[in-house]
Amino acid sequence: MTTNYSREMMCAPRQQLEWGFGGRRKVRDGALLIALFLGGIGAGQFVVSTWLLDYKLSAVIGLLFVAVGKSVAHLIYLGRPARFLRLFLRPKTSWISRGLIAMIVLVVFGAAYLAPDFGFGWLPWSADSDLGSAILAVAMVAAFVVMVYDGFVLASCKSISSWHTMLLPVMFFTYAIAGGVAMTALTSMLDTGFVLDIDNLVSLDTMLLGAMMALVVFYVLNLATSDVTAKESLRTLVMRRTAIIFVGLAILAGLLVPIALAIFHQLDIEEALANVLLGASALLELCGDLSVRHSILKAGLHAPVF
Repeated sequence: MTTNYSREMMCAPRQQLEWGFGGRRKVRDGALLIALFLGGIGAGQFVVSTWLLDYKLSAVIGLLFVAVGKSVAHLIYLGRPARFLRLFLRPKTSWISRGLIAMIVLVVFGAAYLAPDFGFGWLPWSADSDLGSAILAVAMVAAFVVMVYDGFVLASCKSISSWHTMLLPVMFFTYAIAGGVAMTALTSMLDTGFVLDIDNLVSLDTMLLGAMMALVVFYVLNLATSDVTAKESLRTLVMRRTAIIFVGLAILAGLLVPIALAIFHQLDIEEALANVLLGASALLELCGDLSVRHSILKAGLHAPVF
């Protein structure tokens, strides 16, 4: 009986139980999802606040999400600091190593770029100097790697069909930038000393939302036209308990409602209402970002052995 049951299990797709909430180690496995989420929105907020805007306080908050939030979440997932250190040792073959090294580079060079504006004016560079621009360029490259590396990590898992696609790095990058826009908007609402150009930010956010919606559709179509295991992953996303998160939160609340709010924002409305709509949209987008990452992890099914 046991042998027949084991063989039957090996002939069917098996859900991965190592990454994301609902894994074997419960909260510790869920910490990895939080690490991916915080790293994405933190790097995105840094990029939006330095490259698209001149908003140093928001850039600092983005770095803290990466330096503190992402690092602590990774340590919780791994359980022992020694394991965390070993992850840095294989940059030639491991996207995890590349991503964590990029995280350190982003924090160091990002902090160096911002330091002269936060009490370290004695440093031999400023944000407007050539050296400051070079430091920012290194931080930007590192931020890009932080935003995409988790997608490459998943795409390198050949045994999980729903992850083995180059759509994931593009999706995670787009979601990270949109999360950065959302966090920048929320930060500006709490910071009365900074005046944000809401119209331009909403226009950028609308384009990102459209791109995210298109990428989610392409991802679903890719699963629908792939192998049997990928099709089973699609059923997990849209027909089982995960559908509440994927369809309800990731798509409806995280994409469609913010798109509707962005369209409504284009109407001639009062500034107070515009701020409320922007804040609501930002919170929903962050919820959608976390939900889509959670759904993709939960839908990860190992291909059958036989």
